[in-house]
Amino acid sequence: MVFEVLEKLPTGINFGSFEIRFYAIFIIIGAIIAYILSRYFCRKEGFDDTILEGTFYLAFPMGIVGARIWYVIAEWSKEFASQPFYKVFAIWEGGLAIQGGVLLGALVGILYIHHRKPNYNVLAIADLVVPNILVAQAIGRWGNFFNAEVYGLCVDESQWSFLPNFIIEQLHYNSAGDLACGGSQIVTPLFLIESVVNLIGFVLLMFVVRKFLKKWLCPGDLIASYMIWYGIVRAIMEPMRNPTFQMGSNTMASQLMAYIFIVLGVLLIVVFHLLDRYKKKKYAHVDEYKEAYFEYRDQFEEKKEQTQNEDHSL
Repeated sequence: MVFEVLEKLPTGINFGSFEIRFYAIFIIIGAIIAYILSRYFCRKEGFDDTILEGTFYLAFPMGIVGARIWYVIAEWSKEFASQPFYKVFAIWEGGLAIQGGVLLGALVGILYIHHRKPNYNVLAIADLVVPNILVAQAIGRWGNFFNAEVYGLCVDESQWSFLPNFIIEQLHYNSAGDLACGGSQIVTPLFLIESVVNLIGFVLLMFVVRKFLKKWLCPGDLIASYMIWYGIVRAIMEPMRNPTFQMGSNTMASQLMAYIFIVLGVLLIVVFHLLDRYKKKKYAHVDEYKEAYFEYRDQFEEKKEQTQNEDHSL
């Protein structure tokens, strides 16, 4: 069998000497779709979704900053220590870690909503926003495809023969434009696997957990569930990565970051449920008073209406 390898796909759209990277395009598209989904879910749950407009303009760029900071710290000795300092800011060349983006972006967004709408349950709103990041990640991974990164180990091309030709052809190359494996071998498309798994996670969190486990959930649980889901995904996939695309000095460093996300998610669920239980216990008498008040009011209105009807009949 003759394997014909065509040219590597371009990394962006060129306008003379200026290039718009597909990496940036897919990140922006993913962020916009996540924003639209967030407004939809918030509106459906009765929240004023316009608050998310200002949140998006603030949280999205801060998420990019957080993602870059996390990546630079993790890759400092391997990629940046021997480079000019301005390379730290060259995000168009790739190099964002979603863990840092989620942490800083979510924190800034939550603080902003709390500042603008202090009477809102900000965790309940965040539960309707954070899981949508999985959709943004799924779309953003296609930026990695054009950059020829987030690859796994070399495998025979026949194992992925069901994929479209343009994907198969791109999987022959590394980010430098050289053949990644040679012969009839291609790299495992981890970017594609993670993209699909992220979409599955979004569906599970927003349409299964949120709906069918609603009575066991408390505000903040979906934020924590996102962290657990993504941590598990990364913990499983990091050992499968081509060493060239592993963050940190070794596989264990990359997995440690994933485990941190999982542990943080579990701890947050425990904290959120303890706080929710404390609030319910603290304000239980208030709820009982309100329930008694509304019951008395309904009885009073019903008796008043009966009296008026009797007067009219006389």
